Amino acid sequence: MRQWHLARVRVTIGAIHDTDLIGVLRKLGLYEGVVEGRYKCFVCGRRITLENIGGIFRSKDEKINFVCDNIKCLITAAEITSKINREITAIQSQTQLHTG
Repeated sequence: MRQWHLARVRVTIGAIHDTDLIGVLRKLGLYEGVVEGRYKCFVCGRRITLENIGGIFRSKDEKINFVCDNIKCLITAAEITSKINREITAIQSQTQLHTG
């Protein structure tokens, strides 16, 4: 019999209200691409539309990635962004130790 030990992790996720989504996409220069179906979910590859956008996140290389509204994809994206944020915080802490 296997025992699973699951860690509880708290992740902060920024939110954009549906009414602001189009404005945000336009500001980022992504609106036309979404409407034309040029983007896919970073996790599952599903084509992103205005109806199924679950999230947007920036990867380590500063590329903007889309995630669809599938809960598994949202969780994966939250884990990825949490890891990136932890790494950034660690680097900033190390830099402050060496410069302070």
